[in-house]
Amino acid sequence: MLRVVGIVALFVLAACDQTNAKVGPSPSPVIAQGSWTQNLTLTGELPGRITTIVADQGTQQTFCSGAKARNGETWASTFYTTVDSSGNEWLLSINVANFRGPGTYSNRDVQISLQAPDNSRAWLNQGADPNAKLAADKVTLTMDRTMQSGTIDALLTSAVTGKRGAEHITGAWNCRG
Repeated sequence: MLRVVGIVALFVLAACDQTNAKVGPSPSPVIAQGSWTQNLTLTGELPGRITTIVADQGTQQTFCSGAKARNGETWASTFYTTVDSSGNEWLLSINVANFRGPGTYSNRDVQISLQAPDNSRAWLNQGADPNAKLAADKVTLTMDRTMQSGTIDALLTSAVTGKRGAEHITGAWNCRG
């Protein structure tokens, strides 16, 4: 019986051929997630245009819930982009609380932020402040039936100065999730 086990072991070792390991090509670098083309215009403290996203690198990752989000969950799209010829990267995050599928969402459902990766500059939509008698920043986000594109019209408050409407983002957004 030991002889049979030894012969089987030899066949297994010969079949594995550990001395001639084949090396395949290394994986390709991560490229930006498809064609997340954007057509967003920024006016205010950070004027510019967003037309594309920046490729993922390290902890700087792009994300889109897309069609994976279900009613009652949070739908999200987060991506890094450039807005002007400086090449500086910015993070744009769009979150829809209490997601209800395709349609139109307003400032009570949507949280938007535009920020430098080091958080030195940032803008976000603020809710109403009854004590200061300030209305909520106006935000309208539409989402088409694919749940991966739509339009946005958002007034944002400066996180540094507290100035309401300091940044205005308008246009078409797109993501793949």
